Amino acid sequence: MKKRQTITNLITTLLASLMVWGTPLLARADTALPAINSSSNYFDNDDDHPNNDYAVKRSTPQHALSIPDKTPTPTEGYRWSHRRIYIYMEAGNPQVKQAFRDAVKAWNRTGTIHFVWTKKASHANVFAKSGDLSADSVNSSVGTNHSDLGSTKTSYDPDKHALLSATSTLDPNQLALSSRGFRSEVAQHELGHALGLAHAPEYENSVMIPRNVRTGITKLDRRTIKLLYQ
Repeated sequence: MKKRQTITNLITTLLASLMVWGTPLLARADTALPAINSSSNYFDNDDDHPNNDYAVKRSTPQHALSIPDKTPTPTEGYRWSHRRIYIYMEAGNPQVKQAFRDAVKAWNRTGTIHFVWTKKASHANVFAKSGDLSADSVNSSVGTNHSDLGSTKTSYDPDKHALLSATSTLDPNQLALSSRGFRSEVAQHELGHALGLAHAPEYENSVMIPRNVRTGITKLDRRTIKLLYQ
C-alpha cells in the first residue's frame, strides 16, 4: 500500500513539474515566430491586410538619419532607416515581374542594401506594380519621379530624412517590345528612386539618368548607395 502511494505521489509531482516548465517553453516558441516571419526564406501568404501600416511604423526612426552632403549620384535627401527592405509584387504582367526580379538581384549585388520579397503586403516597404502611366498625375503629397516607362512615388518623413513607403510602377505597354536587359535597367532605375536616389545628369554614367536609361547600376551608383546607407 505504501509503495502504491509513493508511486502516486511521484506521478503527481512529475505532472506538476510539467505544468510549471511547460509554460515558459511555449512562451519561448511564441517569441521565436517574429524572427521566423522576418526571415528572407519565409513567405506569409496572408493577403488580408492590403495596407502597410506595420511597415511604416517599423521604418520610422527615432532620430534624424544622416544623409551625406555630396555623392557621385544625386540623392533625394532621404533613405530607409534600415538596409533590409521588404518588397511586395503587385505587378501582373510577366515581363514587368521578371524586370523587377532582375532589378532586385542587381541592387542586392551591391552588397549594401538587401531587398527581400514578401507575400505579406502589410510588411512591405516597397511595392512593385505594372500599370498604364500615360495619364499619370503628380500627387503633391508624395515624392514622384515619372517617365513614360516607369514611375516611383515615395512617402517620407522630412524631419527625420526617412523613407516610409515607395511604389514603383512599370508600363508594360511601353516596354513590350524592349529586351529583357533594358526592362531590367528601367526597373533598376525605379528601384533606385525607391532607395532614395534622384535623377543623375545626362552626362553621368549612372542608371539614374532620366527618360533615356542607357546602363544598369554603375560604380558611381554603388558608391552612392554605400555612402547613403553607411
